[in-house]
Amino acid sequence: MKLIIGAGGTGGHIIPAIAVALELQSRGWEIFYIGNKNGMEKGLAQKYGFEFFAINVQKLYRKLTLQHLKFPFLFLFSFAKSVKVLAQIKPDAVLCTGGFVSGPVALAAVVQKRKLYFQDGNSYPGLTTRMFARYSEKVFLASEAAKPYLKKAKCVLTGNPLLKSEKINRSSVNWNEYNLSPETKKLFVLGGSQGSHIINTVLCQCIEEILHSGIELIWQTGQTDYPKIKEKFGSKHGIHCFAFTSQMNVYYQLADFAISRAGALTIAELQQYRLPAIFIPLPSAAENHQFKNAQTQVERGLGILLEQGKLSPVTLMNAISELIDKNDVIKMNLLALPENQAAQAITDLIERDSQR
Repeated sequence: MKLIIGAGGTGGHIIPAIAVALELQSRGWEIFYIGNKNGMEKGLAQKYGFEFFAINVQKLYRKLTLQHLKFPFLFLFSFAKSVKVLAQIKPDAVLCTGGFVSGPVALAAVVQKRKLYFQDGNSYPGLTTRMFARYSEKVFLASEAAKPYLKKAKCVLTGNPLLKSEKINRSSVNWNEYNLSPETKKLFVLGGSQGSHIINTVLCQCIEEILHSGIELIWQTGQTDYPKIKEKFGSKHGIHCFAFTSQMNVYYQLADFAISRAGALTIAELQQYRLPAIFIPLPSAAENHQFKNAQTQVERGLGILLEQGKLSPVTLMNAISELIDKNDVIKMNLLALPENQAAQAITDLIERDSQR
């Protein structure tokens, strides 16, 4: 059996696709990957041994720009390349995870009448998912809130697929290695893979107050801000900062709570590691989907929402105090969630369909 993945752009699109692909691969499937030639998906696909086919498609920008003139031409060339790859591979299933990279691959699958599946982890599904949902065998969702936007689709609530990770024993951690103490609470700050300059800026103004309250920081700064933050705070006890790492699972397990953006993948990881969080959605995210994701988490009692427009040292410290006050309740709600079995559930459904 053969699977073609069409996904790229961000980790939130790529990682769920790879998680499903690895599960299918463990059951004997051959995996092929179509993604952008300069995207992060190329390196990840090759890391896991998937044959990679490069296309060149750009996103639709939310602002008026001359870049839009290139979009139809790049899309058509990418569609033609995807048609060629699908005709060559003859896949039993095509899995797309939304985002602009999925578009030409999904269209090629529809034209060739291949079994098409979509996975979308957001509370408000993306444009590509909404366009192709009705042509898909199934659409795998992480949130019930997404269903009303996909009325003509066969939706299945599975959760957001995650890569498997090894559990660590906190009692055996060498905290000195991280410049941290074993007895303190740890606040994990995540700004997305690129980091968040505004979160970093406000946090810099709160450092002393946070440390004085007995909380230490695990701080993912992003590449741009890392040199300045490292120079200013890197030697200060109680702060462990880094630009980004592929070993984020380690830091999730070292932390007690988090400050985070509200991407679908990050939310799934926070749930998996049972971390109460303050969500600061990225306002420029497509169709404001991060705000909708965060709202859904707050409604479920799994975190606190702080809008970026209201972010300041005072509001951030108030949110941290609120999170501490509500920590036990939020933690209980998180612990009540089932283990993430999304990759296995999606794989089971794709395999069942392929046998028809």
